Amino acid sequence: MAYKKTEKKYNETFREYISHWKGCIFTVTDDVLFYKTMVASFKYLGINTSALIYRRYIDSVSSDARALLSSGHFSRIIFLMENMVEGSSNIIRLRDLRSSFGDECRFITLTAETDSDNVAQMYEMGADNVIVKPVSINSIIQKISLTFKPNDALSQKFNQAKALILTNDLDQAGKVVEDILKEKPDSAAGFILKGDIAKAQNDFELAESYYVRASRESKMYLEPLKRLVNLYDAMADLEKKLEYLKKLDKISPLNYDRKIELGSTYLHLDDEENAVQNFNQAIRQVQKQARDIISSTMAKIARKIQGIRPELSTRYLEKAIEYKGKDLNRDDLWIFNEIGINLRQQGKLSRAIEYYQQALKIAPGDEGLYYNIGLAYAQGKQYYNALAHFQKAVELNPDLLTRYASIPYNMATTHAALKQNDEAARLAEKALAIEPGHKNARRLLKSLTPDSEKS
Repeated sequence: MAYKKTEKKYNETFREYISHWKGCIFTVTDDVLFYKTMVASFKYLGINTSALIYRRYIDSVSSDARALLSSGHFSRIIFLMENMVEGSSNIIRLRDLRSSFGDECRFITLTAETDSDNVAQMYEMGADNVIVKPVSINSIIQKISLTFKPNDALSQKFNQAKALILTNDLDQAGKVVEDILKEKPDSAAGFILKGDIAKAQNDFELAESYYVRASRESKMYLEPLKRLVNLYDAMADLEKKLEYLKKLDKISPLNYDRKIELGSTYLHLDDEENAVQNFNQAIRQVQKQARDIISSTMAKIARKIQGIRPELSTRYLEKAIEYKGKDLNRDDLWIFNEIGINLRQQGKLSRAIEYYQQALKIAPGDEGLYYNIGLAYAQGKQYYNALAHFQKAVELNPDLLTRYASIPYNMATTHAALKQNDEAARLAEKALAIEPGHKNARRLLKSLTPDSEKS
């Protein structure tokens, strides 16, 4: 009963965000399944999807969002942005958007990974929340509701205290912060504000004690550690500054700006060896990001010219894979899928299979790769090999058969080619259950069951 009450509260908050506050959800993703889940979330709540904005790439997001806000149709935006789109990271752009829009917008980062280093970087670059996919409709509604209104009364007090500190009304700010800590005694954000007040009063020792307390209350919360770094910098206490820079780096090691700051601090302490080590780490991280961008650009070129010069398109995709080299990871599977499709369209099936198998070394349990290998074998009329790979794909993820109508249909045609009509009919029916208007599936089912009135 309590769960239903909580769920109802989140549903009402979501509806309130759209209808009362004129909010919209701006989704930046190349994940069709996630976007369909977003559409389903709106329909589940009975909300018009005109408040759901979709872009595949981040390029025009800033100008599009400005246009939405200036149009008067929407006054607030919650962005749902992929961490990676086609091998290119959106994280740096997230920081720019956060800086540009400030508190006008909220940002939720989408990711398929739970690696703590990456999640920490997302929060540090400006994410208000992170969604790890796959995700249910209820979880999406809850995450968006909490991002919009984490705790309305408490968040208002936080905003009031911050505003009072900015106007140097420190006594009144202190009273508001005391109210916050009475309501939530273990609030790391509350102790940060107490530290900010003490620092503004030039009581660095007291500020230090509050920031340290904040860091103890929330081990993964970066803000108190950042405050301590800035405090020790202002105090010219480089040893202490270095100590907390290292703590930050341990929690969020992918921030190359911090590597530079670490290097600079080491250098001021006459430790050139550690300074150079951190500078080199910063360079390696930027080089990796550059490789991601260059590789992604090559793949975009390949897609652009695929219909005009397929062989040239293939060469660019091969260059994209070669360029990433040892940095290839699960986020790069889309390149292998692109080159596989490209080669299959040219009838170069064995080469397509080779690339899919290369990708399996990066992602051994990826059902999509096994399915694509099955398609290549089926195209080459090696039906038993095709079925073996289709079966492996379904074993890895039974939900594969409910994803798109084309998947069970392609499997059905392979069974039909081997005269395995019962299984072919079962799969054709699955395709029609997903997409009743699938003409090829209906035609196949009719040919397999000519005396049946199945529809």
